[in-house]
Amino acid sequence: MMQAMVPLSRNRIANILIETSPVAIFLTTPNGTISQANPVAQEWFGYVDAELVGMAIERLFRFESKGDAEAHSSCFMSHVRDPEPGKKWWLSARRRDKTFFLTKVCLHALETDAGEIRLINVVSVTDHDWCYRKHLECERLAAVSQMVSGLSHESRNAMQRAESCLDLLEMDLETNSESLQLTHRIRNALRGIHRNYEEVREYAAPILLKRSVVELSQLLGVIVDQWSWECGADSNVRISCDEDLPAVSFDVDRFRVLLRHLLDNAVHASPPGKDIEIRCQRFQREQTQGIEISVRDYGSGISEETRQCMFEPFFTNKQQGTGLGLAVCQRIAEAHNGTIEASNHPAGGAVMHVYFPQEFGS
Repeated sequence: MMQAMVPLSRNRIANILIETSPVAIFLTTPNGTISQANPVAQEWFGYVDAELVGMAIERLFRFESKGDAEAHSSCFMSHVRDPEPGKKWWLSARRRDKTFFLTKVCLHALETDAGEIRLINVVSVTDHDWCYRKHLECERLAAVSQMVSGLSHESRNAMQRAESCLDLLEMDLETNSESLQLTHRIRNALRGIHRNYEEVREYAAPILLKRSVVELSQLLGVIVDQWSWECGADSNVRISCDEDLPAVSFDVDRFRVLLRHLLDNAVHASPPGKDIEIRCQRFQREQTQGIEISVRDYGSGISEETRQCMFEPFFTNKQQGTGLGLAVCQRIAEAHNGTIEASNHPAGGAVMHVYFPQEFGS
């Protein structure tokens, strides 16, 4: 949706506000070509105005989708062309000396006598700001955890009573197979409710890692075999790992949860019986290196709208589930100082990339 155009005054007030702003401001064309940068922008990014004019704005930011940086950059540029009101981007800004700093970026469409332009407002996020955001997130998660723990406790008692009643009922229905099928469906529904409570509790609970050094290809095989047996999936999971991968230090239980969520999503997205691919390899992006684990499905891929909100809590395009699977995966990856991102495979289907930095290697 195009943001409403804001008329820019013809007098010098607008230019004075831009030049004296305490944050970095860029004026660009709708395609993102810089036409003006205020003094703060020049100071923060290390360029003079003449060097910035004519530069593409995306060159000043590092897009964190390491496995799909081009697609993430294209997404950002699509919002430059058609800004969304209230949309904020948390981006790593690239200085001229190739160092980085965290920023919050807002895009605005303006209309001048010369035509449409874009005002790009860049705020430097200090460590204090970042810690404050994390503090608010922790408080929110603690409140959710407390609420869900209470609900889960009460519902667990109620479900146990319901299952006890089902046990007694099934004893009287031993010779009635159709009625027994109904009791089995009721029991499965109760277990589904319990799983939903546990998934919300798992999402909100603090993540305290218990790391152990493991051989990754062996761990992947164990987790996949257990997952295949428990869920009865008819899809074959192919695992491919680079040779001589270093041992890694993971919280094995947390990593198992992460991988199982990704496998569940891959099976849901793929046609019945289609293979799922897990790829494990080294990666190096700019100043970061480590291990990438990717899970590919053979579904219809991921739309841009889904990509923007797929890691948000309770977002789902399934008929069942809480919509917390990918949010849980993101929390687990970030607890290991890693990242998780999504892309579309050139040959079809979606790929989930999980990056663990080298510091968590052997």
